[in-house]
Amino acid sequence: MRFLSILVCLAFVSPAFAAPFQTKAPYALLVDETSGRTLLQKNADSGMAPASTTKILTAEIAFSRLAAGQLKPDDTITVSAHAATEGNAKSGGSSMFLMAGDRVSVDELLQGLITDSGNDAAIALSEAIAGSETAFAVLMNAHARAIGMRHSHFTNPWGRPGNRVTPRDMARLAAYVIATYPQYYKYFSEPELTYGGITQKNRNPVLAYGADGLKTGHLAASGFGLVASATRGGHRIILVLNGLKSSAARASEGRRLLEYGLAAVGG
Repeated sequence: MRFLSILVCLAFVSPAFAAPFQTKAPYALLVDETSGRTLLQKNADSGMAPASTTKILTAEIAFSRLAAGQLKPDDTITVSAHAATEGNAKSGGSSMFLMAGDRVSVDELLQGLITDSGNDAAIALSEAIAGSETAFAVLMNAHARAIGMRHSHFTNPWGRPGNRVTPRDMARLAAYVIATYPQYYKYFSEPELTYGGITQKNRNPVLAYGADGLKTGHLAASGFGLVASATRGGHRIILVLNGLKSSAARASEGRRLLEYGLAAVGG
């Protein structure tokens, strides 16, 4: 009888004593941005390589120029040989498949940057805005400091090794972009882009499960990661994951944590 009583007590244990929600991702942060509540964190203030989630900051700088009238969506940029060669998929990484001499609008480059995760698009935008990748990196670090990314450093606009961030800094960047540029946030949810006869799907796997942005990333040294956001019940959640071993693990863990976060804020 005593054993049965213990089982009954365990069956009705208070949720306050339940095991906390966990993730197998080496780095993770899940926050309710609306209330400021942290829903999950794991190594949230530890340094990591952002890979292509770097392009969220590259986009933010472009958005700031658009908002200030210094760039227009239909402005045309001529693609340099450096952008076409260094950012080409053959040299590793993702690409919009730009060719040297192509004349491409800022709007197309932003789509290529975000939807295709184009390294070439990132370089072309950085050269158009600052003259070179090196000069653009100076802008990146200035913008990062202004946003409050206190533990981040950037050397390039597309995510090759050399950039360092923390999950908390990336969540702060995502929140800033969403709040400051609602008119441009739509770029992060575009399902696909066709350029030069090549159609590529958005790489963000959680767009299909309620997310409305932002970006994935992958480097051999850092694993697979993402920064995502979604809303429910008047609350916005932001999710940062990194260090997973495959794109499939990123998709499944991203979906699991996103659904957990939405349930936590939406009832």
